Amino acid sequence: MQALNLKPERKGFFYVIVHQVYGNDITDLALPNSISRDDVTYVRLDYPGLSKSRNVGISFVKTKYFYIMDDDVNFNLNQLDKLIDWMDSNQVDVSTSKFVLENGSYPKEYKAHPFKHTFISAAKVSSIEICAKTEVIKNSGVLFDVNFGLGSELPSGEEYIFITDCIKSDLKVWFSPVTIGVHPNETSGRDFYTAPNKALAKREMLTRIFGRKAFVFIFAFWLKKIPIVIKAGYFWQFSKAMLLGTK
Repeated sequence: MQALNLKPERKGFFYVIVHQVYGNDITDLALPNSISRDDVTYVRLDYPGLSKSRNVGISFVKTKYFYIMDDDVNFNLNQLDKLIDWMDSNQVDVSTSKFVLENGSYPKEYKAHPFKHTFISAAKVSSIEICAKTEVIKNSGVLFDVNFGLGSELPSGEEYIFITDCIKSDLKVWFSPVTIGVHPNETSGRDFYTAPNKALAKREMLTRIFGRKAFVFIFAFWLKKIPIVIKAGYFWQFSKAMLLGTK
């Protein structure tokens, strides 16, 4: 919350800030003055769960589109306008876009052209790349799975599940090569093995998405990532969680 830096007020843009405050150690909160602005809706929650906060935020959106942001992302409203115009022109329900790191590099290899997402391409999506039509999402019943994401027992995978649920619901889900924001150089998604619940989250994510076919994808993920895991010294811990589903 301390990193929150909203843009100056601009017609057509509104902010829903979901602030999770919980625990006995919370005594004094310094809130930014920006939360009292007319274009800001501030929602305080007394419980954890990133997916829960996403769902609450979406429920408060009143604009045609919503874009998911974290408080440490510096975003560009002109680029958002560009993305929305493209979605309107192409009747896209959900679009993912690009973000860049503070050092000027991209956190992953992005395509240079738009494409329709598949279950495979959706695996690379981060939550701060997602823009969607509010009414379409609300009518579809698609929500972030509260069993996944930071603040739950399975601290990742919520973005992948959300996008694949949108695909399963026959929504038009595409990628657009528009760079929306700048993120700090460190990203949490790179650590998937240093704790059993992190690896278990990947296994349960794939089970949630692929059902009976899941083990093929679980084994493929294990095989792809095992060189990194061995180098870091987490082979047995990671393998138990991924292949056996135990900590």
